[in-house]
Amino acid sequence: MSGRKDKLFKDYLHDPYFIKEKYSEPSVCERCGVVFADGIFTWVKSIPKDFPKMICPACKRIEDRFEGGIVLLSGKFLNGHKEEIINIVKNVEAYKIEKRPLERIMSIVENDSKIEIKTTYEHLARRIGEAINSAFKGELKISYPDGEKYVRVGWFRDE
Repeated sequence: MSGRKDKLFKDYLHDPYFIKEKYSEPSVCERCGVVFADGIFTWVKSIPKDFPKMICPACKRIEDRFEGGIVLLSGKFLNGHKEEIINIVKNVEAYKIEKRPLERIMSIVENDSKIEIKTTYEHLARRIGEAINSAFKGELKISYPDGEKYVRVGWFRDE
């Protein structure tokens, strides 16, 4: 007998906001207008008025204030570059939301030398951190707490 039979498999991390089996197909989010059809969420140009209504997972997360990712930007460098950094953040969101309609920014809070960005899902938070680090260099730390579908992204630059 070769090979072990007791291999460890990583459990699927369930997202309580994404319950595709409960949505009618097609259906439209009454808040943002995203359409659920063929098992995926997409943007369509014109939505027939007779589509069943629902609230998509992104709008529900925003309503519940339950983020899927957080980006914490800090350091003295921010003071002179906030506008450029916020533009990068918004451009990353605009690019991602086209292909992944549920990936959205929930909030951007600016303080003295800190910016906190909350996103609906972890992919957008990670991409924002990577884009800022690519543009301005600095210290980028990305962590996924065990057992959670969540990411914490930290970026720091003092000079």
